[in-house]
Amino acid sequence: MTRRDFLQRSALAGLGVMTGCMRRPSSEVIFKGWPYEPDLVRENIEYFEHQTNIKVDYQAVSGNYHDKMVALFVGKTPMDCCYVRDDDFVEWIEAGWIRPYEGLPGAEQYGDDMFDYNLEAMSYEGNRYGLPYYVDFTIWVYNAQMLESAGFEQPARTLDELTEQAIKIKERRVRNPDGDVVEYPIMLGFRQVVTGFTDWWALNYASEVDLFDDDLNPIFPDDEDRRAEQILQWITDGIHKHGIIDVNSLTSPLILNNVSAGRQTFALINKHDLERVNSREDSAVAEAYLRARGIPETQSHYAKVIKMAPVPSLEPDQQGTLGWTRMYCLTAHCREEYLLDAWKLVQFLGGKDASGDYYTARHWFRLRGLGFAFKSLLDDPEIIAQTEQWGDSKLIKKLSHVARIRENIRAPWFPDFNLYYQPEIQKILLRQQSPRDGLARIAKRCRELKREWT
Repeated sequence: MTRRDFLQRSALAGLGVMTGCMRRPSSEVIFKGWPYEPDLVRENIEYFEHQTNIKVDYQAVSGNYHDKMVALFVGKTPMDCCYVRDDDFVEWIEAGWIRPYEGLPGAEQYGDDMFDYNLEAMSYEGNRYGLPYYVDFTIWVYNAQMLESAGFEQPARTLDELTEQAIKIKERRVRNPDGDVVEYPIMLGFRQVVTGFTDWWALNYASEVDLFDDDLNPIFPDDEDRRAEQILQWITDGIHKHGIIDVNSLTSPLILNNVSAGRQTFALINKHDLERVNSREDSAVAEAYLRARGIPETQSHYAKVIKMAPVPSLEPDQQGTLGWTRMYCLTAHCREEYLLDAWKLVQFLGGKDASGDYYTARHWFRLRGLGFAFKSLLDDPEIIAQTEQWGDSKLIKKLSHVARIRENIRAPWFPDFNLYYQPEIQKILLRQQSPRDGLARIAKRCRELKREWT
């Protein structure tokens, strides 16, 4: 039995599963999500309840969200709406667990104001399913002080230029705020986790690599100019030949900590994490910069020592990065009598509140710097002012227009692919197989998975 058959049959058979542990159906809208800042979520929902007089039963699902939600869906556990990751989006649609929102009141107002990559991530086969919870993309960051110490005024635009800059930083024995020499100027994220390896996609998309065709057949390793192969060779050489990329890139979860401490000069991070690495509360680099200039915390909480730049590419005229979307969706077995109320909640959380404002998107950005999908908010004076304390609002707008979703995330076999390709890439970076051979193995597995799901 293929994974597709299993999910579909499980969904149909699920009525008789887990009935002994099902919660009694609530007389309120039942909303489930992973436990990110649950207290803030509850406060936000209380504001929705005050606006609408609609009661919400919010339930945070701890642990492995994907697997637990699959069990709840299969068991027909009462649930009207929920968080969905773009990683799981198509798989859950194919299994019959979430429903589109077309035709519901106010649905037509969403779309034109969203960035393309977000709208694409929440749509499938001509239908729209989700409204955005948290969106973001990968950015390239560099320590401006370290770069200046090595004699460079601007960050590298190409991967070859980056190699040159990183070698020079090692040769100049550039030091961090603790006085330690920066041994490996670059750290990347190639640790195996379900939501990991975003750096691989970002580097490919920065060089405008197409990894799949429109039918989701793999193009690599024979993509245009073999760019995907060149990028993996550059990383491998950076680790083993030039000694400029930390081999702990394959295992460490501490990239943000290392950037904040000044242990690395360059890295790829989530855009919203730029606020953290420039905050004197969370960053030794920022605190050292402000303290050296005698600037008290009451005057400035941020120091823009860690700056963002376009992701380096193979050629200087190429641009792009990886974007992703977390969303709110209505479940396929949303109770009919609560459908309109659940839709109002999804709109409040992922779209506009009763006053017509993107209230929740503003709220999360103000409190935690989380990214949003709406173009108009990037022109909002309050949001620009907050962003400019730690980032670059103009560059953020530019990158928002060139960010791309993972091409095969639209395939229901993406979760299986996700488990397979990560260790294969690691074997390449450990020189256990060549970039070309490793990419060929991944491509072969993609074709097998596609056949299994057909």
